[in-house]
Amino acid sequence: MFDQPQKVTAIISKVTEKSAFSSLLLSYFLNWQAKQGARASLDDLAEQLGYSRPTISMWLNGTRIPGSDAVEHLASIIGLEIYDALELPRPNPLLQKINQIFEFISSDDQRQLLEDAERFAEQNERPKKTPVRRKTPANK
Repeated sequence: MFDQPQKVTAIISKVTEKSAFSSLLLSYFLNWQAKQGARASLDDLAEQLGYSRPTISMWLNGTRIPGSDAVEHLASIIGLEIYDALELPRPNPLLQKINQIFEFISSDDQRQLLEDAERFAEQNERPKKTPVRRKTPANK
């Protein structure tokens, strides 16, 4: 259970996320509208982004923030700044590339890739051994 200061901090964090995201989305809308060369409506923006007008409206007024699937989709259109605005970690570009090509790799190669990744992770988890310096007559 949250105590009062934690509750306030959590609320402030959510408001900050919403306002940063809302500002980013509004900025994107205004820039997109300027590129269109004509005034565009929220319906136009909703169609361009692939979401309903009410959803776009809630995002813009800060009453809702997008879920993880929507964040990924919006990032592909708006840019990775969306992660920053929502205070989410940016995805690893190397992992994204692996995900894009994974389905084109044979099942055997997928298993091999997994085994290799597990082996590399295990090697990196082990503490590095530092050489023990032995006393020799020269460095006593």
